[in-house]
Amino acid sequence: MKLSTTRRTTVLVSAVAVSTAVLAGCGTESADKHPNAASSTTLTAASAAPSETAGASPSASATPTPSDSASTSASASHSPSASPGKSAKATPGAPAGNAKSGGGNAAGAPATQPPVEKPAIPAPVPTAKPGAVALPPPPAPPVPHVPPLQSGCQPSKPQPDEPTTAVGAALTAAAGQSRVLTLSAGGTDKLPPLPVNLVKAIAWQESGWQSGILACDGGIGTMQIMQNTVSWMNGKYGTSSDPKTLNGNVQLGTQLLDWLVAYYGDSSFGGKYDLSPDPATGKTPLLDLVISAYNAGAGNVHYNTVTDPTTGEIVGSLDIPNPKYISNVKALMASQPWNKAG
Repeated sequence: MKLSTTRRTTVLVSAVAVSTAVLAGCGTESADKHPNAASSTTLTAASAAPSETAGASPSASATPTPSDSASTSASASHSPSASPGKSAKATPGAPAGNAKSGGGNAAGAPATQPPVEKPAIPAPVPTAKPGAVALPPPPAPPVPHVPPLQSGCQPSKPQPDEPTTAVGAALTAAAGQSRVLTLSAGGTDKLPPLPVNLVKAIAWQESGWQSGILACDGGIGTMQIMQNTVSWMNGKYGTSSDPKTLNGNVQLGTQLLDWLVAYYGDSSFGGKYDLSPDPATGKTPLLDLVISAYNAGAGNVHYNTVTDPTTGEIVGSLDIPNPKYISNVKALMASQPWNKAG
């Protein structure tokens, strides 16, 4: 009996000792081996390095592994905008693009939503004017006219330039005329005065207001009148303008602009000749057509009807070969460099 009692006592004492050792070991075990402690250790370490996590995205989070040490877990929590070598795994479904270099959205801040784009408003649909209209132009030249200032060929000066003040006055006077165009099919078109800045901008783009210049392709003077335009415009308006004189050159150029307004206005805009922006779209389709055709020839410039494949809506569409020329002329209309020229 004594031996049995002694053995029981020894077993009990040993069990108590083992239990005490296990409890002590739980208190000293490394925290990164505890599945819940690993996440809290990572967050604590990451928050201790604000200089590396200033650009952190609210949606970025670490993916700790049970075998990682606390220091490794801390480095894994850095945002994509931290120093090279640091990386973070984005939470599935979280919006991208919130992280910004040098300080992004703070944790918990709402993500910036992209601006909502307004649906595009279609341009006016081409509608022909009833009755007599301006007939189509003669065939466009095989090679478009290149203004001498944009040409690689050196222009000539068969006669001296008029003063810029005289050129400006001639352009203003010609733009202000209300011309009547006699239509080949019968009837007339009474055209409103042209915008002065349009006439001056085209003259500046074409020649820089040099009245005595002659381009390599035959363009004459301030408005760079081609020889076939001389007989065409004089016939349309019953005039006898000489392109080698300042006034005759400017008359021929503005007559051509007026004819282009009539042609595209009659064929595509129901006889409307308004060159100002469309109130619904802010676009200037008639102005763009006129500018383009002055340089490229009306036979190469068109305004077509197009059906939108997604909505089935019929819209107008510009067919132009020289968009850069249009943008240059419009920029000149706005900046008016002739006012700054000496």
